[in-house]
Amino acid sequence: MPLLIFSCSKEKKEEEKPALDFNKPEVVIEEAKKILGDNVKFAKRGKFKGESPVEVAAGVEISDETNWGIKFYLLKWSENKLVSVYETKLLDGSFSECLVNQVKFPGFDYELVYYNSQDYFLGSGGGEIFSYIIDFKEGNTYYAHLFSEPRKPVSLFLSENINNQRIKDFFVSNFRRDFPTLTLVPDDVDLDL
Repeated sequence: MPLLIFSCSKEKKEEEKPALDFNKPEVVIEEAKKILGDNVKFAKRGKFKGESPVEVAAGVEISDETNWGIKFYLLKWSENKLVSVYETKLLDGSFSECLVNQVKFPGFDYELVYYNSQDYFLGSGGGEIFSYIIDFKEGNTYYAHLFSEPRKPVSLFLSENINNQRIKDFFVSNFRRDFPTLTLVPDDVDLDL
């Protein structure tokens, strides 16, 4: 009988592994890299869906022969490990010199991820700024694209799926601070063409 108790006791100790401290940013980024690879440039713990005690939003920059851009992932704690449960499509942008963080809007009981490429793609002859709000709970990526071409007004395109006025106002007011004369346009452009 003592052997059986010792055996159960030993097995119980192995199951009680110390929990990772996801309140430490370095733990969050390292755990995200274990799942998504070394190209993880952003990882933050937050309440992005509210379905798990640990939820992590992560961003990866992709650059290979056929693909270039960024992707966002939602990771959650499941069965004693972090697993990827959602990813965006490949988006235009880079994590170099960008602004990316979690945001909370009034009326939402969870957080969203905000990305802005800032002036990374802007030059003296024009350019563009890519901005996204990722709503992991609804599975939506809201998109704002500011572009400037020679001898044309600065223009802002907003994706058609933005059905929340606060999100629309957030994009517009952020861009109007730096570009007060911007014009909202109904069609997006691809400056690479």
